[in-house]
Amino acid sequence: MAYRVHPNATVIGSTTAGADGNISRFYLPGRIATLITGIGVYYPDGEETQRVGIVPDVECKPTIQGIREGRDELMEKAVEIIEAN
Repeated sequence: MAYRVHPNATVIGSTTAGADGNISRFYLPGRIATLITGIGVYYPDGEETQRVGIVPDVECKPTIQGIREGRDELMEKAVEIIEAN
């Protein structure tokens, strides 16, 4: 998320889970343990990331084919973007 403050940064990848911040463990009746995040995490512009996640500028995910071929498709996409600029 720190890259968002740089004007020339491009975030590549897939949206995160949106479960960020610290975690707090507590117990429900019956000694059932559970966890919650206890603080808010925000983009530099003040927008929430909780339940939204970090949304990339360019969506790119590894594929089964790419994994089989031993390729790093995210790195390939990054190089493609750098070379285009």
